[in-house]
Amino acid sequence: MNMNISDKLYAGTARINIMPSGSCLLDGFAGRDHGCEGVHDNLYVTALALSRHEKKLVIIGVDTLALNNEQMDKIWMLAGKRLNLKPDQLFVNCSHTHAGPEVRPSFNHETCAPGEVGKPDPAYIDELIEKILHSADNALKNLKPADASWGIGETFIGINRRAPDKTIYSQQATGYENFPNPEKEIDRTCPVILFQDKKGKPISLVFGASCHPTTMRYDNYLISAEFPGVARRILEENLDGAPSLFLQGIAGDVKPRQVVEGNGFRSGNFDDIEKVGKELAADVINTIKKGLKPLDIRIGTSLKRVALPFDKTWNEETYRHYARKEEAQYRRVWAEYWLKRLSDGESVPQSIDLTLSIVELSPELRLLGIAGELLTDIGLKIKHQFKDGNTLSFGYTNGEVAYIPDAETLREGGYEAIETIFFSHDKPAPFIVETEEIILSGFEELKKGL
Repeated sequence: MNMNISDKLYAGTARINIMPSGSCLLDGFAGRDHGCEGVHDNLYVTALALSRHEKKLVIIGVDTLALNNEQMDKIWMLAGKRLNLKPDQLFVNCSHTHAGPEVRPSFNHETCAPGEVGKPDPAYIDELIEKILHSADNALKNLKPADASWGIGETFIGINRRAPDKTIYSQQATGYENFPNPEKEIDRTCPVILFQDKKGKPISLVFGASCHPTTMRYDNYLISAEFPGVARRILEENLDGAPSLFLQGIAGDVKPRQVVEGNGFRSGNFDDIEKVGKELAADVINTIKKGLKPLDIRIGTSLKRVALPFDKTWNEETYRHYARKEEAQYRRVWAEYWLKRLSDGESVPQSIDLTLSIVELSPELRLLGIAGELLTDIGLKIKHQFKDGNTLSFGYTNGEVAYIPDAETLREGGYEAIETIFFSHDKPAPFIVETEEIILSGFEELKKGL
């Protein structure tokens, strides 16, 4: 049987362990000063392959902080050669766990010499890419006739972490502290998509939430998939072991509610992670119990990269300002890096490419992927741009270039808008305030290409 021309829906799944073979630095927190001390729970890549009407799609969830453009370029190239898949046929979403191996070049004055860019283990990155590809290949080989159903529930595991006190988020602030803000809107959507074989046996469950997997902070040195891993484990116990696939939503300014303490956040532990994961799994199970609707999958995909310009008002004078001895060390290291590049005659990048993607599972349900760490406001603007059907937005998808704030946040400044660039080696300035307009226009173009 040639499945590619069949009118039937076929679905297949696969999972591969992506644990590093040895010790490693953990990613996500600049405050860590040494490598991991052990393993609490394993990390995985989970793939779901779909095929119908001569179209194929592979949705992949990866237990890692992110993937960058260079890594995605390699995945796309190899997927084309080995699997005959185009970039728009892959929807690669990272959970954004802050308890996984280092995957991105960045500054960390705790583990790097001044001016040195810390880089992930190239052997691990190559192994990770190979396992992502193998998971996609295995999922395609496991295709079988299937039915799909879906529902959209809510989850309250998260809370906005950006405080209303704008003095905290001035350019003079440290940018390290985030504060609970229960008044600020976040995306509480908890999507559920269930795939079953023709006998009703589960093949895979796709679910999602918008919340940073940062129940624990920089004082954790154990590898963990964090709360998404707990939720998956519980759901799979209810699915006869069928792999569940977690998709991370718009989580740039959202943190687990479990670790709120007074007017701040405490550093959580694995008991807290268990509670967050159990709550999320219960939300998914409640949505299933209320009844899922049949989903007539008709795959449509579209993908493009758009250039996000950096603020041109940041220049050599700005770098000299941040290189002053009274500035924090992490700012000085960043500023001196760019001053050296200028003195060496190198050019400063004017923009960075951001990948946008649309996967339309049916006219009534689509997935939006953004290769960035979006904040709630801009994420909701993108989501509401689609008037018909149901639209689900996911960050950390097909790459991750930076925090993507909206115009208001950029004008306010602070951690997500300003401070995070001081830990990056490829961002000489914040983004321009027109960033959200560029992204919204990009999705308008993508809709035409479905």
